[in-house]
Amino acid sequence: MMDIALITAGQMYRYYLRQVVVGDGRRPARTPLVQAQEEAGVPAGRWMGRGLAALGLPAGGVVTEAQLCNLFGAGRHPHADRIEADQLAVGKKPAVARRAGALGRRVKVTGFDLTFRPQPTLTLLWALGDEETRRAIEAAHERAIAAVLAWIGDEAAIIRVGAQGVYKVRPVHGLAAARFRHYEARSGMPLLHDHLLLSAKALRPGWKVGLGAL
Repeated sequence: MMDIALITAGQMYRYYLRQVVVGDGRRPARTPLVQAQEEAGVPAGRWMGRGLAALGLPAGGVVTEAQLCNLFGAGRHPHADRIEADQLAVGKKPAVARRAGALGRRVKVTGFDLTFRPQPTLTLLWALGDEETRRAIEAAHERAIAAVLAWIGDEAAIIRVGAQGVYKVRPVHGLAAARFRHYEARSGMPLLHDHLLLSAKALRPGWKVGLGAL
């Protein structure tokens, strides 16, 4: 089962960094992300998707707060801060350095929150089963997420190009997403589910540097 919600520029700060990335709880003020996740009993977020290579991100790598703020909070490169610093270090003007950290044009919608959860019977089996059963269900759950992400990249995702977006093309290097595992619902009841934050940025055909908006 999957629910979809939009992620808009700025919303990453107001909602996702305070709650979703720390297990749907309330993140204490001024608490580092890693510490908040440990205290909430949820694992760190992980990068996934075929589009990671274009961003210089490793598949399965830990998702940092700075990366989230850049990519989903502002629609910029996950390493925009480092890119800008490198540009300034070699004498580039601030405006040029900032453009180097951009991913195409600015957009209001920076991503999509795809929430995956097994069907109720599997959720019950996961909650009451032994460790081996839980691992098997979690593994199947993760394979389902990967399959859906691949299908979206191959069959559903398009980039509009040309005057008024008249042409539709597929992302040439796939999509990038950050996955966050939760073990409970907001009510505190056991509920295996993952938030897959899917970036709305993808590389369009013919571009060697920079990304176009999806």
